[in-house]
Amino acid sequence: MKLIFYALSGLFAFSILSAAFARAPATAKIAFTSNRDGNFEIYTMNPDGSEQVNLSQHRAVDYNPVWSPTGEQILFVSNRHGTSDLYLMNADGTNARKVFQKLVGRQHPTWAPDGKQFAYHRLDKLSIYTASSDGKNEEKLASGLWPVWSPKGSEIAYVADEKFLLPAEGVLQVENPKIQIINLQTNNKEILIPGKIFMFGPSWAPNSAKIAFSWIDLDAVDLPAGKNIEDTESVYIVNRDGSDLKQIVDADNGATSHPIWAPHGDELVYEKLIRNTVHLFKIDLDVGISEQLTRQGDNIGADWFDPEFALPVSPQPQLLTTVWGKMKIGD
Repeated sequence: MKLIFYALSGLFAFSILSAAFARAPATAKIAFTSNRDGNFEIYTMNPDGSEQVNLSQHRAVDYNPVWSPTGEQILFVSNRHGTSDLYLMNADGTNARKVFQKLVGRQHPTWAPDGKQFAYHRLDKLSIYTASSDGKNEEKLASGLWPVWSPKGSEIAYVADEKFLLPAEGVLQVENPKIQIINLQTNNKEILIPGKIFMFGPSWAPNSAKIAFSWIDLDAVDLPAGKNIEDTESVYIVNRDGSDLKQIVDADNGATSHPIWAPHGDELVYEKLIRNTVHLFKIDLDVGISEQLTRQGDNIGADWFDPEFALPVSPQPQLLTTVWGKMKIGD
């Protein structure tokens, strides 16, 4: 028994050390999800679309990657233990592990800018929750889905709808989805643009002054033959106070959605539906020119990391002395 205990201790120590020595990418990278290899996996690529690499390489469904503020880890969703829930892995795809011991269906994670917490939604509760980054101290924050933590750390934007419904067949039904913002100090909630509905996928600008999102503008819908209302979804940007609403990418050649900001704030990556396949595009906000980044399979759920804008990495020498000091060979 003693020998087994120390062997397991060694494995635990290796896991901690692996996380401690995780390295952030040396250059800017976009993490995303693709099914080009037969099932959904986590990939990374350069911001110009080059060097697309499968990180997760697992037979399970892995998706929705988000970089930690330091870039050393990626938080993602996987069903590799049966129920889709949150997992962490190093930035190079190694050391994948569950965040929570009890899996309940957590999805769509977003890191707090200090890296100490993250938020996510639970479809079983149709609500936003927060937890510490070690998977403890889980608390319900608000009713809603798809949370995104503001870079300044004081607010979370999410999609709210009094009529969210998840029937037994598991297809989410919406009636009046709108972007709402909660202040984490006061718990006050406000609608981003009062009176507007069918808004999805909020994404904060790096300075927290603007929000990009996708919207189906019901007042402007003029459906051509053979088109559905969801085919008109397109990307917009608005100031944090709801002013200066601007369309950034239209849906003339396919619905566009789920924008995310570049860390430097002058580009967006978004999803575009092209002949029943979803691809990632990037647009320069200064000149309005888009370029296609992916061309194989369906590609969704992007998140952009750049070491130039990353949270400083804190050394943790105590992990070395504490862990190795407890390891010894049994009698």
